[in-house]
Amino acid sequence: LELMQFKKPEWDATKRRLDSALTISDLRTIAKRRTPKAAFDYTDGAAEGEISLRRARQAFKDIEFHPDILRPAASVDTSVEILGGPSALPFGIAPTGFTRLMHTEGEVAGAGAAGAAGIPFTLSTLGTTSIENVR
Repeated sequence: LELMQFKKPEWDATKRRLDSALTISDLRTIAKRRTPKAAFDYTDGAAEGEISLRRARQAFKDIEFHPDILRPAASVDTSVEILGGPSALPFGIAPTGFTRLMHTEGEVAGAGAAGAAGIPFTLSTLGTTSIENVR
């Protein structure tokens, strides 16, 4: 009996879907199924021949992790300075036009998430919310 472990059923369909996603590709597949075609294509696509998109995806695929197990990591500090300001992580949220096409709160939600994570947020010139409302 102790070897039999039953998983409690997840009733929240969104959580169940996201819990089953193991890779970025899995998340993309979920998004493609659930998002209207025009919105998905806008978000998923890139400029012109999508050369930089292919290069970025290839660079991500080329990363190989070599974890060092059983090494102390008590004082890891991921914070950096970006353009003279502090950031909890070495990245931020890049400008994305027409953000409310994908989420009703758009840039306000993105800025809130960035603020909660302690990372920079950049408002697009094609934003759907004014600077004052995002602030």
